[in-house]
Amino acid sequence: MAAAGNDVLRRELAASGLSPADLAEKVGVDEKTCARWVADAERTPHPKHRRAVAGLLGVEADVLWPDAVKATLKTGWDREVQAVYPSHSAVPASVWQRLVADATREIVFCDIVSYWYWFVVPDLSRVLREKAEAGCRVRVVVGDPADPVIRADQESTGVPLTLTSRIGQTRHLLEPLADVVEVRQTTSEGFGRSVYRGDGAAVAHWWLYGQMGTDFPALHLRRRQDGGIFDQVAVRHVEALWEAARPVR
Repeated sequence: MAAAGNDVLRRELAASGLSPADLAEKVGVDEKTCARWVADAERTPHPKHRRAVAGLLGVEADVLWPDAVKATLKTGWDREVQAVYPSHSAVPASVWQRLVADATREIVFCDIVSYWYWFVVPDLSRVLREKAEAGCRVRVVVGDPADPVIRADQESTGVPLTLTSRIGQTRHLLEPLADVVEVRQTTSEGFGRSVYRGDGAAVAHWWLYGQMGTDFPALHLRRRQDGGIFDQVAVRHVEALWEAARPVR
């Protein structure tokens, strides 16, 4: 029986415009080796090659070779941590895209601003509307521009595109979705502890004083147990903030 091909790798290659030969050259392996990765889903590259391929294609290695991750699956409390990133900007776009695309029950953006998500997910407003109309609950928490903490952050970063203006941009993008997306405004209780959740997956990052959000370290989480870090950070924290926040009209 012929081996099953790695359809995910083949699809990501096609999307990137790279051929197996191109990929082999960039990763530094023989062309035949790369061709075998594509032709045989059970052919797992060396970890350094998995990381290199994932980096070139802009996806996580566990998406391309999930069995390799299963073989080394953690069993402790940290098994809910899928990946750790030194900065928000290092999180692959595919992580943000799948967080929304794979959700069927709920989507929550819990941050001071989330306008940047519209640049990562093509036609996000349409996607959120379709999700909501299909029965997925969509909620967004935004910051309060009048909060003294917001002003203090603007002074510490000195960025021309102020946090206040970014809050305004977020609300502007959400306005056409007012009939299907629930929006609430939070004060400093939620500052610096942002969480984006889609069903049982989430990305959380933490504020660093005097730095832009693109520099905040991030955790990619997936719920695997009761009372774990996902429940603590992506559920209890988020739901408490939601309850404390006030509706935005």
